[in-house]
Amino acid sequence: MDKNYDYFMKANVEEYIGEWIVICNQRIVSHGKDVKKVFEKAKLLCPKERPFLARIPEKDTMIL
Repeated sequence: MDKNYDYFMKANVEEYIGEWIVICNQRIVSHGKDVKKVFEKAKLLCPKERPFLARIPEKDTMIL
């Protein structure tokens, strides 16, 4: 299993609702509404890693 995915599954991402996040080395390194900018920033911060990209759905979309 991917450690970044495992981190994502356990992380509290409530503050990122409606945004894209990138996880690298088991921490959120970039987030925002523009996926291209979020990913580009993450690649600068983690140039040798394979970052995990995910979109956090809006509250109305989430199943609780």
